[in-house]
Amino acid sequence: MKKKFLIYITAFTLTLGSCKYMDIVPDATPNMNDAFKNESTAEGFLYTCYSYIPRYNDARTNFSWIMSNETAASYHWGSQYFTFLQIQQAQYSADNPVLDIWQNCYKGIRQCYLFLDNVDKTKPITISAEELEAKKKVWRAEAKYLIAYFHYVLLQNYGPIVLVDKLIPTDATGTEFFKPRSPYDECVTFIANKFDEASTDLPNTIVNNGDLGRVTRIAAQSLKSRMFLYAASPLFNGNVDYANFKNPDGKQLTAQSYDKEKWKKALDETKKAIDQAEGAGYKLYEYNKTAVTDPFKKAVLNTRWQMVDPWNSELIWGYSGYKEDNNAQYSFQTLAVPRGWRSGSPVGGVGATLDAVELFYSKNGVPTDKDPAYNYSNRFTIANGDSTIQFHRNREPRFYAYIGFDRGEYEINDQTRILKLRAGELNGTTLTNGTPNLNVDHLYTGYAIKKGIHPSTNVATNAFTVTAYPFPIIRLGELYLNYAEAYANYYGTLDATALGYLNKIRTRAGIPGLEVSYGGLPTGAVLIEAIHRERLIEFMFEGHSLYDRKRWKTAVSDYSPDRQGMKGLTSVGKTATDFYKPITLSGRPLIFEAKQYLVPINVNYIKINPNLVQNPGW
Repeated sequence: MKKKFLIYITAFTLTLGSCKYMDIVPDATPNMNDAFKNESTAEGFLYTCYSYIPRYNDARTNFSWIMSNETAASYHWGSQYFTFLQIQQAQYSADNPVLDIWQNCYKGIRQCYLFLDNVDKTKPITISAEELEAKKKVWRAEAKYLIAYFHYVLLQNYGPIVLVDKLIPTDATGTEFFKPRSPYDECVTFIANKFDEASTDLPNTIVNNGDLGRVTRIAAQSLKSRMFLYAASPLFNGNVDYANFKNPDGKQLTAQSYDKEKWKKALDETKKAIDQAEGAGYKLYEYNKTAVTDPFKKAVLNTRWQMVDPWNSELIWGYSGYKEDNNAQYSFQTLAVPRGWRSGSPVGGVGATLDAVELFYSKNGVPTDKDPAYNYSNRFTIANGDSTIQFHRNREPRFYAYIGFDRGEYEINDQTRILKLRAGELNGTTLTNGTPNLNVDHLYTGYAIKKGIHPSTNVATNAFTVTAYPFPIIRLGELYLNYAEAYANYYGTLDATALGYLNKIRTRAGIPGLEVSYGGLPTGAVLIEAIHRERLIEFMFEGHSLYDRKRWKTAVSDYSPDRQGMKGLTSVGKTATDFYKPITLSGRPLIFEAKQYLVPINVNYIKINPNLVQNPGW
């Protein structure tokens, strides 16, 4: 029987006495010498550092893609079992944060420092001393990257955080043990420096397929791009609502004066990331599995496959640590694939909301309510001879790539099926004595999600086999939109380079350039709004929406219409007339208040550490 090595966690991350066990040593007295006795055990220890990365494709631990107003769950699902509903419905507090991001990330940080402090003990067994030294050089860089990354995840969720620059002894005292939070801008600098330090010895790209998912120099610079964009955004750039957000010693934790130059910093860091990525061969994903001559269909396939084609040319860093199979009950595909093609899994219980559907442009690349050629006022009616409402026609290609609608196409089992979502139909809710049943797994919103569902996932009468892929953490398309957003905020317009990056996204999506769709390049607030919408559409269901609306400081107003319930079609409608009525979804509110811009720190950590202050409002 294997012994297990005990790793202690400092008190500012956990309650006293907590610990983490890992099977990393053989039979014998467990100690660090065993954990680092050779190249195999040392690399195994490094892998445990990776294990603290958030499970991006797991609905129980993901912080974003299933917690915004992009999705709504089956009517009968309860928040006690489906914990993501507690986030949507603001059923969390400092006493019960639901997701303890704080604890997990600081565990990861400590694990990385343990690795750095002990890796030099490693002796080669099957490789030469020179080969081991080369490996250790990269391993150290990976650990440093992960230290930066875990701090970044904390920053993204909590704002100002406790910075950890070394392994803290368990017998430390005073402020070495009970650290205060550092001001937000200091955190950004610290994390950026850590990424830079790691980048010195990281590879540009991963060439060994067995190492896909490990970190790279380009991933480090790309995450810096996002971090500096967040730092320039309204939530942390001159947010006077946080005037009283201070440490016990009175130190201000967020800058109170707006600094336009933060947008320039974001711009410069993003350009570095783009240049590095493009120089290494990264490019926007283009579907090439079959020959396609129709431009509209090609754009649909480009955006349908972009997320699910594993390790494609656009993916800079992806997460594949949580196996998406039919035993992974909370994986994206298990929850979202429509019911009806077999009993049991997939549950088909998470659908796209009407809020999400509304976002997509018309085929002319502008919002449907702003397009004079679009029949917006009659969008919920069916044209003569058609089978679905006009709202599902003449939309941009991404709509058909991301959204499954009644009488629309859905790619699954390497074939195209037609969704029938009305009550009593194959993919709709069931009937009990002719009465539609709300209390079963079904697409309560009246819409299915296609994006993120691999077209080769097998759903047959007696089979459900998920085709897995790495969930995108960051991709080249984000860098292009980061650049456009930073440029627009700094200069109030877009130059040829910034517009070119933005239009690369639109061209791949099969819509005209921004200046063409808008009859000239918009400027000022109209331009910013257009870039925001582009981002919300492009990254729908990838976990960006909630964070973006937070950093833009628009989440309170954006989500206010959803307080009584998000929007959808009438899933219990048996006829087209009844089904296509837009409704407020009873029991599916999304509640967002100003205090929710930052996640609460578990109150137990506040009690332990006298220098640790809580986030505003909690």
